[in-house]
Amino acid sequence: MRKHNIVSLPVLSTSSKDHPLVDVISIYDLRDYIIHSPGLDNEVQLQLLSGRASGARTVLSDTVAQVVASRKHATQEIAATAPLESLIRLFSTLGHHRVLVTGVHPDTKTRSVPHSNERPSRHREWSIGSSCSFTSMGYPDPYDDEDSDEDDEGTSQMWGLTQYDVLHFIQHHNHHLGHPILDTPATSIASTKPLSTTAVIAQSSGLLPVLTIRDSALLAMKQLRDSHTSALPVVDVDGRLVAEIAGPGMRYLTEDKIGYLGKPVLAFINGLQLPKANPYVIHEHFTMSQVMTGLLRMNSDRAWLLNSDEMPICAISITDILSFLL
Repeated sequence: MRKHNIVSLPVLSTSSKDHPLVDVISIYDLRDYIIHSPGLDNEVQLQLLSGRASGARTVLSDTVAQVVASRKHATQEIAATAPLESLIRLFSTLGHHRVLVTGVHPDTKTRSVPHSNERPSRHREWSIGSSCSFTSMGYPDPYDDEDSDEDDEGTSQMWGLTQYDVLHFIQHHNHHLGHPILDTPATSIASTKPLSTTAVIAQSSGLLPVLTIRDSALLAMKQLRDSHTSALPVVDVDGRLVAEIAGPGMRYLTEDKIGYLGKPVLAFINGLQLPKANPYVIHEHFTMSQVMTGLLRMNSDRAWLLNSDEMPICAISITDILSFLL
């Protein structure tokens, strides 16, 4: 995942030569598996005190099969002929990052949304196959013979589509949405609850927590797990946004750096040499069109809505935008 800068990977079975797909695991599955593992806190404290790995077996030595077995929900599948609305409902109601699309034919990638004089209402007439044509997300089989001359014409494939892929597709065809939708204020799109300055208030009231620069990365990952969200803001002593902490940072975790989970979030980011990227921030006057454009240009999964004092109010995620379009 780190090598290819992705957040999910297909898991194939080795029990037969066909190598059927078992499931798709995401960095969020790995994050939760690591945080739940027994002995993690002890290893973190030992590395903080000694400055090196303890030498004992850690959770990072567990197998992919163990991670798959720990998941509560299997990856969803949907037919390429299904309407795009059905795919968006899977993203918005179940919170999936990636959905498997079955029955995609090789020639799909040459197709596009047909031109029409009649503009459809939002996206309801678009098919999932059209989304697949706009994004090349097919799963290659690593066991396939690269030198094979077999013709795959006429055979269907299984592709993976993410929320980001669908947003990219919709943005490319945003002229179908119309100005009333595109000009919707960003404040009307956010479905996440307002942010809370303390974890205690957040847990008792259902608000999303805000992390301070003093909070540890381990606490941050636990807050991400407990709040069922992909990222949380990190604020300075004045409450201003300085960074965000997200699950993909766990891709850089190694056995000798588990101790960094016990350090403050900024030390964790710097110690693991995570890619430096400023959070994508917006203000109340932004429209949905501007938010979509910004998310794609910044290659971000969320926008932080700030008040006039540069303090985060809430987050607008890709899921929020897709849910709004239903």
